[in-house]
Amino acid sequence: MKLGLLWVGKTRDRNISSAIQGYLKRVARYVAVDITEIKEAPASDEHSEKEALQKEGRRIREKVPRGHQVVVMDPRGEEMSSEEFGRFLERKINSSSSSLKGLTFVIGGHLGLDEEAKAMANHTISMSRMTLTHEMARLLLVEQIYRGLSMARGGQYHRR
Repeated sequence: MKLGLLWVGKTRDRNISSAIQGYLKRVARYVAVDITEIKEAPASDEHSEKEALQKEGRRIREKVPRGHQVVVMDPRGEEMSSEEFGRFLERKINSSSSSLKGLTFVIGGHLGLDEEAKAMANHTISMSRMTLTHEMARLLLVEQIYRGLSMARGGQYHRR
């Protein structure tokens, strides 16, 4: 099983990028993970924002690996506790389905995701009903993936 992280734009904040890299090293102890950054499309007004979302959505759809289920991160998605998310990951990783090669998590850019990109989701999960920057959302997702995998493997990371 392979995990994919597919998001729009580069992580420009060095501190956030460093934290993401630290968690990715930890995640790699449990499962292979690939990051794909989709180029942000420029937008200067409402009309061009719609076109930008469509371009980004098309790029996202082209980059999802065959055989992967898609998890779209969206504030209107299903809310889960860390424990529930950990069990979700464990079920997917231990899936006996030979057709499931991996799981790709998708995070949009500052404009969000277009409806076609959202429609390709097998699962839609919310990290919070609060508004997060897309860079912070990346960090929180990677941290929660690590936490979930650690819990699933009986690790010490998730102690109350």
